[in-house]
Amino acid sequence: PFSNLKGFFKSKNMLAKLIIINVVVWLAIMVLDVLFDLFNSSARESLIEWLAVPASMGKLITRPWTLFTYMFLHYDFWHILFNMLWLFWFGKIFLEYLNQRQLLATYLFGGLAGAAFFILSYNIFPKFQDAYIQSVALGASASVMAIVVGISYYVPNYKIHLMFIGPVKILYIAMFSIVLDILMIRSSNSGGHLAHLGGAMWGFYYIYMLKKGTDFSTILTKLPRFSFSGSS
Repeated sequence: PFSNLKGFFKSKNMLAKLIIINVVVWLAIMVLDVLFDLFNSSARESLIEWLAVPASMGKLITRPWTLFTYMFLHYDFWHILFNMLWLFWFGKIFLEYLNQRQLLATYLFGGLAGAAFFILSYNIFPKFQDAYIQSVALGASASVMAIVVGISYYVPNYKIHLMFIGPVKILYIAMFSIVLDILMIRSSNSGGHLAHLGGAMWGFYYIYMLKKGTDFSTILTKLPRFSFSGSS
């Protein structure tokens, strides 16, 4: 119901905050895009380039903040819609078993892992030798994949109901997504799919280490600006 959704976004829930930040950034980019268009300005491309993470190490050194800004940056409507839907669905499952600090850490570190794998791949594989100078990555997909894979590894038998299919274990959804990303590396969006895989690897590694007693999310407790209700 709409009232439940309204209550969700009014809460101090970290999942709601992440979705709101992504949507606000997207709306701001869209408003600026309209203004740039009215004035026949090419500043939109410069703005996206200034916030998206570049594959070029030379460019990355001059804009290191893009390692974080890219994971909240969207331009295409369908891109942000599907990312936020996946973040909402799997983020809610995540919070049934883990806490808000761990959700934020998985999102941020998953995004960083996605950026690292994207940059590394574009600088290593010959396929990208002519493209890496101009290539950039943007979007929350790597962060979302970290959450999807992480919680799927944590509770592999958790089932969700898919339309026309019925109950499906989230582990199978995560595995299908990973295989699809591997197969789509040959597409025009190679960088995006490589970033997804980087996020997926972090999601798996984080939960693997968590089960062994090491919780990397405790790093965030050293940041005084963050408060996590219900965190342990």
